[in-house]
Amino acid sequence: MKPIKRIVGFTIVFVAVVLALTLLLKPPSGLRVLLNEAKTNEYDTLIIGQSHSESGYNPYIISDELNCNAVNISRRIIPINFIYYMIVEANKDGQYKTVILDIDPQYWIVANNRGWGDDMNLFPYLTGLRRWKYFKEVMWADQYSVLFTDYNISYEHLKKIPYAVKAKCNLDYISNNKNAMNHVNEYLGTNNAFIYMGRGYYYGVNYVTNTNDEWQYDDSVQAENIEILDRIVEYCRENNIRLICTESALAPSLLHKIDLGKAHDEFGELLKQRGIDYFDFNYAKKEYLDRTDWDYVDLEEHEMGELSSRQSKLLCEILKSEDKVKYFYVTYDEVLANL
Repeated sequence: MKPIKRIVGFTIVFVAVVLALTLLLKPPSGLRVLLNEAKTNEYDTLIIGQSHSESGYNPYIISDELNCNAVNISRRIIPINFIYYMIVEANKDGQYKTVILDIDPQYWIVANNRGWGDDMNLFPYLTGLRRWKYFKEVMWADQYSVLFTDYNISYEHLKKIPYAVKAKCNLDYISNNKNAMNHVNEYLGTNNAFIYMGRGYYYGVNYVTNTNDEWQYDDSVQAENIEILDRIVEYCRENNIRLICTESALAPSLLHKIDLGKAHDEFGELLKQRGIDYFDFNYAKKEYLDRTDWDYVDLEEHEMGELSSRQSKLLCEILKSEDKVKYFYVTYDEVLANL
C-alpha cells in the first residue's frame, strides 16, 4: 500500500503546485473574455487581427455605418493559426455574416510560435472537436513547457504576480462578463495609453514614448500561413460569410524606413487569386486618411482613437461605394510622396 500512497500523495502535491503556479504566473486571459463575448449571439460582424487591429477598428462606428453588430476580438501577438480557430469558435452557432481580417505583415512572414506567459493557449476556451483539433495541430507541436501551462518565470512577469492574482480573483473575471477585460488590461498596463471601450476595442488617448519598429519586410509569406489563409477562406465560403481583408495604416516614419510596397503587392496578389477584397489603408489617399506620427499612441503603430475612428468610417464608406479604387494610390512612390 505504501507505493500507492506515495503515488497518490505525489499526485496531490503536483496538482497543488501546478494550480498555485497557474494562479501566480499565468496571465489573466483576454482570449477567454473576448471569445465568450463573441459567442453571445449579439453580433454578426467579426473583426480580428493582432494589436494594430485592436486599436485600429472601432466596432461601434462599423455597426452604425453598416447597420450591423460588430465585435473586435483582435489580440496582440497572436500567431496566424490562432485566427482560424478563433473565427471558427466565435461562429460556433453560425451567427456571423462578415469577417474583417486585418493583415499585419510582420506576423505573416514568421512561423506560428507561441510566447510563454503571453495568454497564448486557446485550448481551455475552445469547444467540441475544435479543441482536440487545436491540441493535435498546435499544442502537440509545442515545447513541453508550454504544452499544458503558460508561464514565463522572468523578472517582468514576477513583478506582475499581484496583478495576476487580483485580476483572476475578481468576480467579473471569474464570471467571465464583459467587465473582465478591464482587469486583464490592468494586468497588461495598457490603461494609461488606451481607454477600453468594450467589444474588444482600445481607444488610444495618450502618446507613449517609444522607438520605431526595427522589423523589415524582407521575406515572403510563410507557406504554413498561406495554408491557414486558405482554411479561413474555405471556412467563410462554406458558411456564407463575407471575408474582407484590410491593412491598418501605419505611421509615416515607418513607411519611409520599410518598403511595405512589397507586402502590399504580395498580399494583393494572394487575396486577388482567392477572390477576397483587400483594402490597404497605407495606400489610402491623403484626402481620405491624412495622418502624422502624432496620430499614434506609439511608434509601434497603434492608432490614436481619432485616427482609428476615421479609418473605421473610411472602411465603411469604401464598402458602400461602387468605386472602391478611387480611395487608393496605385504605387508606393505615390504613398511616400503624399505622407
